[in-house]
Amino acid sequence: MKSFFILTKEDSESTRNFISSVTEFIRENGGDACTGTLLRKASLEPLKVPENTDCILTIGGDGTMIRAAMRTISATVPILGLNKGHIGYLCDLDDSNYKDALLRLFDNDYEVEERMLLSGRVLSADGTPKSELRHALNDIVLTSRNGLQVVHLNIDVNGERLSSFNGDGVIFATPTGSTAYNLSAGGPIVEPKTNLILMSPLNAHLVGQRSIVLDASAKIRATVTKRNQEELKSAVAFDGSISIGLNDGDSVEIVRSNETVRFIKLAQINFLDRIREKLQAD
Repeated sequence: MKSFFILTKEDSESTRNFISSVTEFIRENGGDACTGTLLRKASLEPLKVPENTDCILTIGGDGTMIRAAMRTISATVPILGLNKGHIGYLCDLDDSNYKDALLRLFDNDYEVEERMLLSGRVLSADGTPKSELRHALNDIVLTSRNGLQVVHLNIDVNGERLSSFNGDGVIFATPTGSTAYNLSAGGPIVEPKTNLILMSPLNAHLVGQRSIVLDASAKIRATVTKRNQEELKSAVAFDGSISIGLNDGDSVEIVRSNETVRFIKLAQINFLDRIREKLQAD
């Protein structure tokens, strides 16, 4: 592994200086590197990955890594994250250990993990698609648009009614996303290499409504319902960025995506160690 595509969403002087140091180290050791910038604003436009790229190296936090993964999904190039933000679950490296890690990559001393994604699209009441199929690495979340209204949903799994939900919203998360919004909502933490779909309520009105773990093959439909003739203003968000408004009667179809994301793992810290480190830091 010698050719790197370095991505960041920061454009500060300190970040540019750090990228210069990383690029210089790669070239001093016989590698090649080019750089790109991710816009802070949400963008669906695919990012062109240079030909013969062996690794996409993101510099930032978990958010940068997720955004890079979604915008380069068609390239199938493995991704490695160098953390310059808060303690995260996805980024394996920081500025204290990246040189040793890059040397291991030069020697092909690494593993690649495939992570499942979710796919979702919005349908109108008559079943007509209202949005393109979109992917999410962490989660697909249904909430009110302004965060102040109650969301009323009918949730069906494989064509059968699972529940009628009243509350602030519902999170549908991947195993990778189990340590993101799902964790903050009290959902379970699961091993990121597994293939499951997690459903966690946000402040459900019924005390008995809890998180549910579904098989990855589940076909989910969450339909916005009208209650007391009041117009509900709901929305669905993909990985916390792309948001689509929902009208009464609209539904969101959620399934396991046919696409996957490939992460480079150097096995310097395992998943349980990272969970313990993160929980102690919090």
